[in-house]
Amino acid sequence: MEYYSDNTNLAYDLSRFDAVERRKRAKEREEEKARLRLSERSVSKSGSVVKIVLVVAVFFSAFSVVNYYNTKRYDVSRLVSQQEAALAEAQDDNAILQSRLDSLVNISYIEQYAQENLGMTKVSSSQKKYVSVNTEDLIERTEDESLGFVGSVKKWFNSILEYIGF
Repeated sequence: MEYYSDNTNLAYDLSRFDAVERRKRAKEREEEKARLRLSERSVSKSGSVVKIVLVVAVFFSAFSVVNYYNTKRYDVSRLVSQQEAALAEAQDDNAILQSRLDSLVNISYIEQYAQENLGMTKVSSSQKKYVSVNTEDLIERTEDESLGFVGSVKKWFNSILEYIGF
């Protein structure tokens, strides 16, 4: 920066056109720049690039760690939600199967199935015969003798089918 005295008029300052004076001013400007220039060993100049890279690396790694743990937490919570849904579905299926089992174990259902699908009937009083053996009462089932001819043919046919394995 140049300072001028108040005694001279800038319009007639011929020293500005003088080569020696110009070199002198250029030299002063270079010295001023050198004085203002930071030294090569300055912390702000020599460590700035390394520090910026280091800070960026620290922030990036911190962001990566946080992102990794958030992803893991999301995966685990999603897995827990899926397992809870599977558990609820399994409990519903268990309740349905338990109610089916209760209905199948019912004695009236068993009697109905035996009569309709297996052709079984309850023992009638005419089929019971009490026998006294050594003072023990035993119940022995006897065939109904009032079947007639058709009943005896049916009995014979059923015994043949039973013998064959049907």
